[in-house]
Amino acid sequence: MGTKKRDGCCKKFAKFLFSHIGLCGMVILYCVAGGFIFEHLEKNNEQQICYESRSEYNPMENKTIESILKIFNDYGFPTENNRALMEVQVKSVLETFRNNTLAIGYDGRDCGAYGQPGGPIYSWSWAGSLMFSVTVISTIGYGHIAPKTVWGRLVCIAYAVLGIPLMLLCLANIGDVLADIFRFIYAKICCCGCCRRKKKDKPTKVVEIKPMPRDGNWKSDKSNMVKNNTVTDQNEFSRLPCKSPTGSTDTNDNNKSKLSSRSPSPLGKSVKIVPLDLNPMNRPDPMILDDDSDDDDDDLDDKKITVPLTITMIVIGGYIFGGAVLFGLWEGWDWLQSAYFCFITLSTIGFGDVVPGTDFENSQAQAQLLLGAVYVLFGMAILSMCFSLMQDEIIAKCRWVGEKLGILDKSEE
Repeated sequence: MGTKKRDGCCKKFAKFLFSHIGLCGMVILYCVAGGFIFEHLEKNNEQQICYESRSEYNPMENKTIESILKIFNDYGFPTENNRALMEVQVKSVLETFRNNTLAIGYDGRDCGAYGQPGGPIYSWSWAGSLMFSVTVISTIGYGHIAPKTVWGRLVCIAYAVLGIPLMLLCLANIGDVLADIFRFIYAKICCCGCCRRKKKDKPTKVVEIKPMPRDGNWKSDKSNMVKNNTVTDQNEFSRLPCKSPTGSTDTNDNNKSKLSSRSPSPLGKSVKIVPLDLNPMNRPDPMILDDDSDDDDDDLDDKKITVPLTITMIVIGGYIFGGAVLFGLWEGWDWLQSAYFCFITLSTIGFGDVVPGTDFENSQAQAQLLLGAVYVLFGMAILSMCFSLMQDEIIAKCRWVGEKLGILDKSEE
């Protein structure tokens, strides 16, 4: 009993795990867990990299200052004769300093003030790591931050191998559900109920006539119809005589009196009782009866609704426009830059040239990263829904063109 109960619980858990709610929950938990994992692996290394880059930058900065002072010491105060030569040498020193600074990647941060009030904010905070996890499993990959440690890169590979199929499975399931919901809303609200339902083809039931017993007594399985050889309804009879070998039927006086006393039919014609053939070899073919017992709701089916491509494009454009307004207010971007970021993100191109939450002097940078992660997750689901709707519409249009050209047979109404 314990084993069966355990197996039943496991089946219920697996069924819930791969349901729509279970898949969405797994994706969210997977992203949250990735945020904690990558924060633990890369956060300390970020500060260590800051110290290393600063240790390379400081000698280069001192050497640049000494080179500029030497130029002024050699030529003195700039005059008309030596000004052009001094400008060339100073410019060469500054260009070398610029290129080395970009190669080192040090931006002048106070490495010892990481995590302190007024100090630099970790790029690999939990919010930043969560944003990185979402971009990995959604295959966007901004590239604004990337793991530098050996374990961080190995975990990133394993995280992507497991997370990308999970994300695609979740998007496929949630996209179909959202597409069905959107079709229902479009049919009920946008179409104003014009999309009617069509009747199904009623299923027919085959009823086989069973042979009568050899004793010649016809017995009904409904006891309320025949009881004690009395007629309960004027259209029913309780007993039929067997057919004799000579082809005649034997009736007693009692039955004759009952039949003669019965009122005539509404059409004024006599009712003739046809004897039944009880020979199993001459059994009649099954009789096909139409079952009308189903309710009207079972006879009706929702018409297949296809959403026009213009409506689908409006949904995508509306989500991009809403994100553009939101990020424009939060990040201070212009409308084109915000719309560009939203489109590059939802299309999973992910150049990484425009990313929210990278202004570390802004106190709301962590909230912007969380908002960006939520926007990506919901945007991918909505985009999957729109792709499902567009696929159905394109298939319907292609089928219509094929029917018009005679390539495909017309579908039955």
